[in-house]
Amino acid sequence: MSDVRDMMLSSLDRVMEDTLTTAERAAADGHGMSGKVWAALAEQGMTALGEAGNEIGYADAMALVRRAAFHAAPVPLAETIAARRLLSRAGITLPEGPIALAVPGTSGTALVPWGRAVERVVVARGDKLVLLETAGAVQSTGINQAGEPRDGLDLARARVDAEAELRSAADAVLAEGALVRAVQLSGALEKTLEHCLVWVNDRVQFGRPIARFQAIQHAMAVLASETAAARAAVDLAIEASQTEADRLAVAIAKSRAGEAAGKAANIAHAAFGAMGFTREHALHYSTRRLWAWRDEFGGEPYWQAEIGRRVAAAGGRHLWATLTAIG
Repeated sequence: MSDVRDMMLSSLDRVMEDTLTTAERAAADGHGMSGKVWAALAEQGMTALGEAGNEIGYADAMALVRRAAFHAAPVPLAETIAARRLLSRAGITLPEGPIALAVPGTSGTALVPWGRAVERVVVARGDKLVLLETAGAVQSTGINQAGEPRDGLDLARARVDAEAELRSAADAVLAEGALVRAVQLSGALEKTLEHCLVWVNDRVQFGRPIARFQAIQHAMAVLASETAAARAAVDLAIEASQTEADRLAVAIAKSRAGEAAGKAANIAHAAFGAMGFTREHALHYSTRRLWAWRDEFGGEPYWQAEIGRRVAAAGGRHLWATLTAIG
């Protein structure tokens, strides 16, 4: 880890400790983003990352996204960084404030992460990347399983702020969104593992910590290996996507992290028992995000099919060369 990254992550940890109180987290859950947390991150310059030429590289920006997900921060940091990177690639002037990233539906609407909390959203129209203003265009409100806003945007009512040509814009938006979701999943997995390790060492049953029971040790080993496998796949995708998202690497990362998310949530709640399902315990802030994020910007079946198509197109004899060419 570089000194710069280490300092950034330490700063983010302090921001979360100072601003993301139990009351602040509860107030944002199911309602919107935490303005207090966003303002603190903006003051540290953490919301103005992602564009080409920034002195903070893409890998460092993704490290922040992962750590924010570790803390289950109720802010659109991941979406903003991904949107800014796409806008920078298209040569569009970057606006201030939080930005959403959305994949349009077939009916002229889009399900927009954090739609009610942002003023702009990035979408693709053909081979154009479009920056839209959301004012007056949000036609429905909702939340995902994690309690994060997922609002319906009428694209016809959204005013175009800027647009520019971007090769394969729709694929680029989807891939960038999937990559940051994979990064977030790896952060939530790490927090889930931490919750579990603390719990099984503190929880005493039959006169000894349950961490000393072989069945629990096996479960924790599986949880740790799933977390490590997801982290490795995500790190590979970040390395391969320094300039733009590498679609095959993203497919591997998103599908592997999604698979790990399902297994990890099951293991964690089995280990915690009834305590893990209570709102008073913080575990659900991580596991609900695992369940929600794994399906956004393409779930495992979508990206596994993408892997299959890429491998089949290259031919069986070139499987090893195809995989080792990533990054």
